[in-house]
Amino acid sequence: MQDSIKYPGDYPIEVSGWDLDNNFFVEMTEFLCSEVAGKQVRLRRALPLGTIIFIRLLAHDSATGSLPVTYRVESAKPQDSAGQCMMQLMQLRPRIKAPIEGVPASHVTEDLMRTCEPRESSKRPEPEEILQ
Repeated sequence: MQDSIKYPGDYPIEVSGWDLDNNFFVEMTEFLCSEVAGKQVRLRRALPLGTIIFIRLLAHDSATGSLPVTYRVESAKPQDSAGQCMMQLMQLRPRIKAPIEGVPASHVTEDLMRTCEPRESSKRPEPEEILQ
């Protein structure tokens, strides 16, 4: 979606996520993009700051539909007279954990050397409790 959006412009989108009442929603609206204001969306529901939402660009040709992209609500204005709330968004990027050179991802050699024997404490029988 990043490559398909060119500033400025308004793009038809589908927004999904969880609202203030923890209810899942899907709403069709427009993605408002400008170099000055950044990326904004206007929704019929208020979302708290920091809320994660998913935006999918709606293409005119269904064969070129896009995958959802994750955004976080950075700021929100109160609902206007039409009952819509304007929100400033920031795109979230996946965290990539870089491998540490020379360190294996798992402890395979250590795991192969371990044996599964019961612990000393589990070898002793536990006293039985008699209920009357």
